Amino acid sequence: MIVPLDQSMAWQRRVLIVEDDGFVRALMAQVLTAADFDVQSASDVVQATTAFGQFDPDAVIVDIHLGPGPTGLELAQSLKVKSPGLAILAVSNYPTAASAGISDQMPDDAAFVCKSTLTTPGALVEALEASLTNSATSLRALQQQDSPLSQLTATQIDILRLIALGWSNAEIAEQRGSTQRSVEQMVHKIFRALGVKDDPRKNARVEAVKLYAEVFGIPTATG
Repeated sequence: MIVPLDQSMAWQRRVLIVEDDGFVRALMAQVLTAADFDVQSASDVVQATTAFGQFDPDAVIVDIHLGPGPTGLELAQSLKVKSPGLAILAVSNYPTAASAGISDQMPDDAAFVCKSTLTTPGALVEALEASLTNSATSLRALQQQDSPLSQLTATQIDILRLIALGWSNAEIAEQRGSTQRSVEQMVHKIFRALGVKDDPRKNARVEAVKLYAEVFGIPTATG
């Protein structure tokens, strides 16, 4: 006699979401719950550490920037020590791990995805599945973004943010404690990498800011 499987007893993969933006956190939880994951959420490192011990997740989705204190990636690394088989999906507004300045800190089997590419529920589920299966091809695809900003370093993106705030090269140099000449050289490299330098009909500064805003939105003085 074949006994039907009790669906209420079926095994579910568990995922812990660590994200300080409440709206994004709730949206991710809703999407993954609908995809039949068992989901727990945390807004900071303290909550995440407690939840991890109680929940024992198969995967962690973590925003690399969680405000003051340890970064999301530092949290992920500490959890990975406790559970070596843990799948890590790092998310950020930065286009790539390199532009976020964390490429050398990412575990080999971790995945990175830019939040702006998660435009459908399926995209988030696909990214999580790639991290869970350690699919090398899928992980590489997740980290190859089309944005021109993916060519920039974290320092260059920070300078571009200041440009988007309307700061002059002199103001940027003062804020960074460097010379105006060095900032001018850096800005020239940024414009060249973004492909906005050689068209005399357009203002390179304006065009670069447009590209920045497409990924990060319009910046404010506080963040």
